[in-house]
Amino acid sequence: MSAFTCNIGPPAASFDSCSTDAAVRDLSAAEPNWKWTVSTATGQSRLLTYRKQSIELCSISSAEHSVGLEALSRRDLDRIRLFFVVTGGIEFSDRLKRKARQISASQVASVCENKGQRLTIHPFSSWLAYSVPHSALRQHFEDLTGSPYLQAFDLPPTDFGMGGAQALYQILRQAERELGTSAPQETSMLARAYQQLALTKLFMRLPHNLVDAFRHGTLPDAPRQLVRVEAFMREHLSNPITLQQLAHAAGCSPRVLQRMFLRYRGCSPMGVLCNLRLAAAHREIKTGNVSSITDLALRFQFTNPGRFSTLYKGAYGLSPSCSSRFARSDGHKHEKYDL
Repeated sequence: MSAFTCNIGPPAASFDSCSTDAAVRDLSAAEPNWKWTVSTATGQSRLLTYRKQSIELCSISSAEHSVGLEALSRRDLDRIRLFFVVTGGIEFSDRLKRKARQISASQVASVCENKGQRLTIHPFSSWLAYSVPHSALRQHFEDLTGSPYLQAFDLPPTDFGMGGAQALYQILRQAERELGTSAPQETSMLARAYQQLALTKLFMRLPHNLVDAFRHGTLPDAPRQLVRVEAFMREHLSNPITLQQLAHAAGCSPRVLQRMFLRYRGCSPMGVLCNLRLAAAHREIKTGNVSSITDLALRFQFTNPGRFSTLYKGAYGLSPSCSSRFARSDGHKHEKYDL
């Protein structure tokens, strides 16, 4: 049994709004993490058409509107959204991180939902969004590639008129149509198939930072010092490691090493080491042969088992004990099939 098996029911939201008050009310119900405002009506009878297909942990939403939309994120959510802008444009600004992103027509880009982030969607825009928890992204990437998920997912504005991005867009559109009209007994199987297909296409084609990690094991332009340090980490996952030891393995100062990892991995050296250890623990748990989560945590230098459980759940969506039960259950099923 997978932690990310999806069961799809009826669309979570589907509405046509003909007034600004109705648009704010309906959007707030469909997207409660955002505080919505709508610009003055344009005189058209239908201001906003919105469709959302829920997939347990994920969702596909699409909209067409003649009015401009603005929203403010209420809290941090551990998920990303891929926005495919068909017409018009979308702008995001994150004041805390001092980061802005503009997505023009025929472009796709990823956006993380952080508290205080502002969203502006131009009038006469149409778009499709695919929302995925980070834990699902991480687990699928590691299952697909056999490599640890060392870099944060980040897709800058990219043309989806051709190539892999276009293929992903078409898959999501097809899923939106088929899952919205399928019989209840078909939806669970279709959801599982579409989620696997969409995430596989995503990691095979986009974004470039993870594609390169998938194909080459590391970024092709990564410094040799970084490659040496990560090799050193993999060889000593069960041993205590300090930042000074990592800097010595790289042949540079700790400060230079920190800057190098932030530039090429978007994370500190100790953060990458933690991700490698979590991935190794996850592989062990998936075998179904882990008898003690505490012993596993200590083996990979997580001296506080409670902290290990929190980090693991944040990375993979389930506690290590729950993942271990699922793994043992799957193992018993496979044994029966083999017989």
